[in-house]
Parts: sequence; C-alpha cells; structure tokens
Amino acid sequence: MGKYFNNASSKLFPPYEEIIISLSKFGYVLFAFLAGVRTDPTLIGKTGRTALILGSLSSVTAFIILESTGFLFPKGLKTGGAKNAKAMFARIYMACMIQTQFVGVSFILMQLKMINSQLGHIALASSLVNELLRLAFGLMSGFLYTFNVSERAGVQTIIFSLIFLVLILTLMKRLMLVVVRITPEGQPVKEIYATVTVATVFLISTWGDSIGLNYLVGPLILGLVLPARSPLAEILIAKFDTIVSGFLLPLMAMLYASKVDLWQIMKEFESLLIFKISLIGFTMKVAATFFLAKFCKIPTRHAVALALILNAKGINELGTLGSYSTFRDIHSTSGIFLIFLLQALQPLVKMLYHPAEHYLSYKKMSVEHASGDAEFKILTCAYRQEDAVAAIKLLEYSNPTQESPLSVHGLCLEELVSSFTPLLINHQLGQKNSSSKGSRSQPIVDIFRYLKSEHKKSVQVQVFTAISPLKQMHEDICWLSFNKSCSLIVLPFHKKWNSKGKMVSNNNDLRNLNIKVLELAPCSVGILIDRTRTHGLSSIFNTSATYRVATIFVGGPDDREALAYALRMARSPEVHLTVVRFIGHDDHAHQRWQFMIDEDLMRRLRSEMSGGTNINYIEKKVRDGSDTSSTIKSMVGDLDLIMVGRSSHGTDSEALSGLSEWTDLPELGPIGDLLASEDTTCPVSVLVVQQQIRKESPKIAWKFW
Repeated sequence: MGKYFNNASSKLFPPYEEIIISLSKFGYVLFAFLAGVRTDPTLIGKTGRTALILGSLSSVTAFIILESTGFLFPKGLKTGGAKNAKAMFARIYMACMIQTQFVGVSFILMQLKMINSQLGHIALASSLVNELLRLAFGLMSGFLYTFNVSERAGVQTIIFSLIFLVLILTLMKRLMLVVVRITPEGQPVKEIYATVTVATVFLISTWGDSIGLNYLVGPLILGLVLPARSPLAEILIAKFDTIVSGFLLPLMAMLYASKVDLWQIMKEFESLLIFKISLIGFTMKVAATFFLAKFCKIPTRHAVALALILNAKGINELGTLGSYSTFRDIHSTSGIFLIFLLQALQPLVKMLYHPAEHYLSYKKMSVEHASGDAEFKILTCAYRQEDAVAAIKLLEYSNPTQESPLSVHGLCLEELVSSFTPLLINHQLGQKNSSSKGSRSQPIVDIFRYLKSEHKKSVQVQVFTAISPLKQMHEDICWLSFNKSCSLIVLPFHKKWNSKGKMVSNNNDLRNLNIKVLELAPCSVGILIDRTRTHGLSSIFNTSATYRVATIFVGGPDDREALAYALRMARSPEVHLTVVRFIGHDDHAHQRWQFMIDEDLMRRLRSEMSGGTNINYIEKKVRDGSDTSSTIKSMVGDLDLIMVGRSSHGTDSEALSGLSEWTDLPELGPIGDLLASEDTTCPVSVLVVQQQIRKESPKIAWKFW
C-alpha cells in the first residue's frame, strides 16, 4: 500500500513499536515454554529405527549443507570487525531455512490434521531426534565460541550454565511434581500455581540471557521437565494457549510482516544474495530429506510429503530471525518474505498423503459375511464409563461360545489436551498412562477386564487407550480396527440421558468423530444409543433372564448387517428376537439385485426359526413413512434393544417415504433418527448399523507417483 498511499505504513502501524516488540517477546517466550510442556521427551525412547536414522542423518545433512554453501557468501561477510555481526546473521538466516524444528513440525501436523497418521508419527519422532542433536551441537558451539573469545569467560559460562541446568532439572522439576502430587485426584490445579509457574518462566528466561544462553533455552527446558498431560500441564495450556496462539504470536507475525517492502524486494532482487543462497539450501535440504526417506523404504509420494513436513517453516523461524535482527535492511526483511513464501508448500502435503490409505480394506469385513463358526472380532469404543457399561451388556448377549468365541478390543478414548504427542497405549503390554495416577481411562479398562473374567473360555479381551485430538481420533479407531481385522466397530452415541430420561449431555465433538468413522472405517460400524435407566457399575450385574431384541428390516446392506448381528445374538436362549419387516407397495420394483440378496437372508432367517422358538417374524405392509413411524413407536416400550440399519435402499423405499425430510441426525438414518429423538422416552437402547463400505484408494493429485 505504501507505493500508492503516502504514509500508509505510519498510519497503520503507529510508533508504539517498543510495546509491540515487548509483547511479541513475551509471546515467544511463552510459546517456547508451552511447546516444551506439550512435548513428551519419552517419545525418544519409543522412536523406531526409521525415525532414528532419518532424524540423525537429517541433522547431519543440515550441517553439511550449511557449511558447504558458506563459501558462496561474499568475502566481506567472512571478515571480522563490524561485518562479523552480518556474517553471524547470514548464518542464522540460512540455518533457519535448512534446519528441522520439532515444534514447527508438531504445529504443521496439527494444522494439517495428520498428527495421528503413520507419517505424522515418523515426522514427530525424527524431528525430536533432530532437535535434540541440534540443541546439543548448538550448546557445544556456543561454549567453544566463548572460549575462543576469552578462556575466563568460557569457564564462567560453562559453570553458570551447569548451575542453571541443574537447578531446572532438580529443584524446579521437584517443585512442579509436588504441585501435581498435592492436587486431589480428578481436581484441577489451583490457578495460583499456574500463575507462579509462568512468572518463573520469565525469571528463568532473563537469567539464562544474562549468563550467555539464548533466552528461550530456559523456558524450553522447564517445559520439557514438566510431565506432559499432567494436571499442571493441562491448566497451563488451558489458561495461556489461547492468548499466546490467538493474540501474541499473530501480533509478532504482523509486526515482522510490516517490515517487509515487497516493491523494494522486487526492485533489488538481484542483490539479495543471502535470500538466494538460503532458498538453494532449503531446496537441497528438501531433496536430501526425500532421498533419506527413500533410503528408509518409504513410498515415493509419502517421502515427498515427509520431506515437506520436516522442512516446514513458520512462527518458530520468524521468532528466531526476530531475536537476532531489528529488520532495518532489505537482507533481513527478505528472510520474513521467504518464510511467508514457503507457506505455499504446505497444502501440497494434503495432496500427496492421505492417512486413510493405510487402513483401506479390500476384504469383506462385516457381520453378514463373517463365518458363523469363526472368531467374531469387535472394536468397542468408550469415551466415558457409561459407554463401556452399555457396550458390555451388548457384548454379553452376543452369544460368545467356545465354538464361536468373541474377540473384543476395547478402546478408551481420551482427548489430547496438553501435549503434542498422541499415544496409543496397549494395556496388555503393561503400558500405562504416565500423565497422572488417576487416569480417566482406568475405570473403563477395569470394566472391559470384568467381561474377560466372566467369560474366560469364550471371550478374549484386549484393551487400549487412544490419547489424541478429538478431530483426529478417528485415525486411531480406523487403524486399530484394520490392524485387528475387526468385523464391527461399536461407537457411543453423542447424547446421554439420566435415570429419569432427561438428556444431560450433547457432545458435538463426539458426534463429528462418529461421522468421520462412518465415512472412513474399513469394516462395519454400529452407533450404540444407550437409554437404559440404570447407570453405573451396578447395571452390569442386573442381568435379566430374557433380553428382548427387535430388528427393523426394510432392505438394503445396512439392514442385512443389523439382522445378521441379531441372528447371531438369537443363538443364545436368553435372547428373544423379533424381526419386523416393512414392505411398501412398490418396493420390489426398486433395486431388484438388493431385493434378491434380502430374500437370501430371509431364507436364512426362516431356517434359524425352524431350529428354535425364540425368534418371531412379523411382516407389515405400509403406505409411507408415517405408517412405519407409528408402528415402530407402538412397539418400543416392550423391548430392551432395537437394531436398525443406517439406510435402507438408499432411503427410496415407500416404507420410509417422508421420514428423511425430518431427519436431524443423518448419520443415524431415518429410523435411527426417529428412535434417538426426544419423542422417544422409553428406556430402550438402539444399535444403528452401517455395513462396510468398500472404498477405492483416495484420489491422488499426481497420478504418475
């Protein structure tokens, strides 16, 4: 704007720069501290061989590129005196564009919603290895540089730095652990402790700067020693993350961006040697990372995406440049322009890599197509204790026998709040949630283990805990179901009712999670709507002699899946099954192939009926959806569980005509939505089933890979 409007810059950005710079520095210090809080150092011990090799070689490659391109700088930048500061800044400028930073990689993965993917795990682990090597090398280089200037100053710096580090790693760590320990289980940490911790962060930053260390080293190490996912970490993230990421960091980005004059950069582009060399170095680093990924046998497309992720630039690099420059010349401001320019590469990652590729199933993984005598594998997800209790009741009536055993994979869902690092904890291997002694998942784990203790010979139980952002938790669910070859995923419904039938919870994040799983699951999916009036552990022991189940059948793959599961349950003498089939006047004329498959399942139903007395079959002819609705409402009061398909004939059946127009929850289908509505007050549970949707590999932007 300054080219066309005189004094535009001074009017938009009045001369309060010192205040804005101070606020930006405050924000950057807190950013470094919170990044340390979110980082789980134990990830380094869980790092696989691929990430270890990639992180180590990537760090060495960055150093080689930095040193090998140094000869391109003009001789004037290599001399001493006043020009030595310019030489140092040129090196920092280039290092920013070449090095991989763990915090930057974590943020880009969160932004791209890939932190839970396989590629995300490799990127996180390898960048953490890279970060630790870079930090160690940086401290050694700093000490050596100080020794070269003055041996006495070098010795003092080392002694003070060791005292500084020991105090943080011992005294400060112990004080923070005491705060965590004295906090009652399940209660948040008192706000005064969070305030004192942040005040300590600024004191440590000032102290580190005064002894010759970078002012960010202290806050970063203090954040690292605080246990990730601990109550203190959670309150620090909750109180300060919004103001840091939503105000102070954007303020810093705006301040530095205001220094850039695009017209001047275009006019004097020929003289921007540091800019050009850094761009060449960045390109070399991306290419080197790609070849290292290929060396680790990562597929070509994924290797390109990983190279872009590991070399992503953002707020970290912006803050580093701002720490060493006042941006008074075109060479320093060109670094800001280059960082903003490189943001254009980030959307390419989404085009190159799709996490769903890893759990595409080409087999038929559904209840209908599962062998009757084979092991029946189910992944059961629980967000709360009540979800696990409702699921256990369903599983106990799923007829587990020695001839046809049940393999249950229980998955406790915990939201990732105060850490960068998502976890998938396998409780069979003795792994635990190290964040706190009172993990929310432990009662859920105990409930699943109760099922195993009650059915030792017919049920196998494995329990896991997924700790990840709710928006990416579907990755864990889909990957685990694919890895364990499950035929069905059972998800909790996002609404909860109390013992009086009043709705007490409506979790929209959980609803979005269910929708994502329905879209991407490699097998069949069931959403369990729990309306039972008895809650808590006592409801597990209150088992009745008979369990009354009804299946509503209109037609189509989802209805067949619900009926196939119901027929499995009906093999148990404790289950009384009623199959209600709704037929419209013209239903047979639509989708004749689907009708033929429906009839095949009906023949199987009649065969099951001939062998037992606990199955009833009712056929009802209806004119439209209103007839169907009134019939369903009249029967719900006498049942414990209703099983329905999500969609029937793609909702074009006459039996459902008009129902879809009033649907509030399309993920449940017309009948499921009807049974989940507030009009239904009976304490009947509902299982809405979607049969496996066979999917092709996601479309890739560039087919030649």
